Amino acid sequence: MIKIALVRGAYLNNFEGQSYQFVNPNKYKITGVSSMRSIHKTFPFEVIRLPSFNDWNVARRIGRAIANRTLGDIQNLFGLEKYACRFDIFHTADPHYYYSYQLAILRSQNKIKRLLVTSWETIPFNNESTREKKRNKHFVLKQTDHFLCYTDKAKECLIREGIAPSKITVIELGVNLQKFKPSDHTSQANSKSKHSRIIEILFVGRLVEEKGVMDLYAAYKNLKSQMSNVKYVKLHFIGEGPLVGRLNNMILNDGLKKYVIIERASYEKMAKVYRRANIFVLPSHRTNTWEEQYGMVLVEAMASGLPIIAYDTGAIKEVVGNAGIYIHEGDVGGLTFAIENLIKDTDFRIKVGTIGRERVKREFDCRKTAKKIEKLYEKLYLKF
Repeated sequence: MIKIALVRGAYLNNFEGQSYQFVNPNKYKITGVSSMRSIHKTFPFEVIRLPSFNDWNVARRIGRAIANRTLGDIQNLFGLEKYACRFDIFHTADPHYYYSYQLAILRSQNKIKRLLVTSWETIPFNNESTREKKRNKHFVLKQTDHFLCYTDKAKECLIREGIAPSKITVIELGVNLQKFKPSDHTSQANSKSKHSRIIEILFVGRLVEEKGVMDLYAAYKNLKSQMSNVKYVKLHFIGEGPLVGRLNNMILNDGLKKYVIIERASYEKMAKVYRRANIFVLPSHRTNTWEEQYGMVLVEAMASGLPIIAYDTGAIKEVVGNAGIYIHEGDVGGLTFAIENLIKDTDFRIKVGTIGRERVKREFDCRKTAKKIEKLYEKLYLKF
């Protein structure tokens, strides 16, 4: 049996982990490695939890600033080296994290035999803001045996940074189609929407400026002023972040408390959240250091039969393909128009949602993803 350490620190999660859940357990044993605190608490595979500076980082900005200028990153894992002899392949995420640097050191010392890095980054030469961070990142790039990217855009980023294409494999990150799927509610709500049934616009993600949540709220206000039956259209934000207070104040001042909802939801409940909705919107903006690298929520929404409206930024178009309506970044008027069209045109809304579901079945089924990952693990195991 080939033993795999899936090292993700504080970012160990089930939306990525669901693909690894279906890796053949008779041939591969997946073990997650996280910090004491991670995005999710329970997983479909065994997890080793190690202390990290990130666990104790109360003053986030100050702590990260100090770490960036000393270690290069706050995502370390104390005691990681003790597990060097227990696994055949260490599969880490992104070369700029300190735990990836820890593994690269062990690889340079031949204390681990194989180092695989999942690289999400789509902006070349990003995460090099300090000398230490740049040093760590390039050391990891040099010591890595192979790279896994979830998009072609991420692959091109690595090539720009000097990695040979032969060392990069692209595998689309999959979703569980038995869990994320359309429901009768979706088709019924779409078919009866002309008769004043409620339409729900859904956003899922961090409530921060770069995710475009303020643009979406502005577009909803535009809809309210333009559509006589807007009282049947609701806006649902799922997430948390620094804009919660500001959004709540605006909703209260604008008298939209009955129509705009902000709440948190566990990942276990997200499939039901998508099934209640009718339209999914993700108007993500670019910044100097970030753009939408994948958008797992887009895959989950498509799997759930929802039509997508998004800004044409980052890797969104590569993931969504012809299952989305794309708006120029920052064009709130265009965003409003696109949402209004989907609300009014039931047949078109159903058509786009169906295209998305079929796209996910073809390209983003996590069981198919798992088989591709298995082949990559086997190739790496036999090569080194």
